[in-house]
Amino acid sequence: MTLAASSVRHTTLERLPSISASRLVAGMQKASRDVLTHGAIVVTKHDEPAMVLMSVERYLALEHAAEPDLDALTQQFDALYARLQTPQAADRLAAAFAMDPDELGEVAQRAAVTGR
Repeated sequence: MTLAASSVRHTTLERLPSISASRLVAGMQKASRDVLTHGAIVVTKHDEPAMVLMSVERYLALEHAAEPDLDALTQQFDALYARLQTPQAADRLAAAFAMDPDELGEVAQRAAVTGR
């Protein structure tokens, strides 16, 4: 490496924050222990949560939970569709369209309270 290249490299490195290897290792060892004990740790920046460091097991569980179960969703859709194809469903739908807005609002409120 030439003297000029060495000088540029040194100047570039001086602009970056630094941490000693022993401090980095000690910090990572404690963080690793905490993650393995608790499943995750919160990393703060200026005393505010900035990110979460978590175990692979916890990450994979989150990834799996985020994936929809397409077979279960298909079964739910098929069951709902089948219920909507009955003559009773058609009668209820026609009755709903025949209601005045106030009556429809009351029915909707009752359904929201009872869950049906």
